[in-house]
Amino acid sequence: MRDAKSLGKLGEGIAEKYLKKKGYKILDRNFRYSNFGELDLITRKGEEVVFFEVKTRRKKRVSWFKPEDSITFTKQKKLIKLAQIWLAKKKIDVPWQIDILAIEVYRDGTFDIRHLKNAVGDFW
Repeated sequence: MRDAKSLGKLGEGIAEKYLKKKGYKILDRNFRYSNFGELDLITRKGEEVVFFEVKTRRKKRVSWFKPEDSITFTKQKKLIKLAQIWLAKKKIDVPWQIDILAIEVYRDGTFDIRHLKNAVGDFW
């Protein structure tokens, strides 16, 4: 379990550096609401608030599944609700979206990162 936690923290650190280079301002980290769930990173770019779900996996030689494949329909609904709660608590009324950062870390410490923009929506 400790290994999964440290991998998650590594991924969030990589994500934060990536986002800062891309011009995002970090507003909040690891926002939790009760036992409902967590938003990994909350950012702002221009007038838009962007919520990020960060998924990090160790890169294996052959893998059929990508980190983002673990974001289920139920998880997407929770992310949307958490984003709405965060915005309400902060009394912010601006355009927003939920993006995914999928990070695969190799044994040598290098990594691949995929930024899936507006990957979770309230279209259900």
